[in-house]
Amino acid sequence: MKARNGGLLVLAVALVIGSVLVGSRREGAEFAGSDGRAMEAVATIQPDYRPWFGFVWEPPPEIASGLFALQAALGAGIVGYYLGFKRGQAQGRRSRTDAGD
Repeated sequence: MKARNGGLLVLAVALVIGSVLVGSRREGAEFAGSDGRAMEAVATIQPDYRPWFGFVWEPPPEIASGLFALQAALGAGIVGYYLGFKRGQAQGRRSRTDAGD
């Protein structure tokens, strides 16, 4: 079981490194968000496009990145709790079936 986990970890690291290398091969490549690229695509397709509504409040970049990190941490916490809960349930079922022998 541990060898399988180690193999998955090596695969995940290789995928991350590979994606960074492939993405940085292009001349002038930069890591930009999909929102900016979508706005560029819309501007090329229809230059006179105007959005239906604007932002109510646009936070400074430092606050926006902090809110994004908070969202990611909360999501990871919820997923981690769920996976731990399910693993505990499975271990409880196994211990009950083992005790019945």
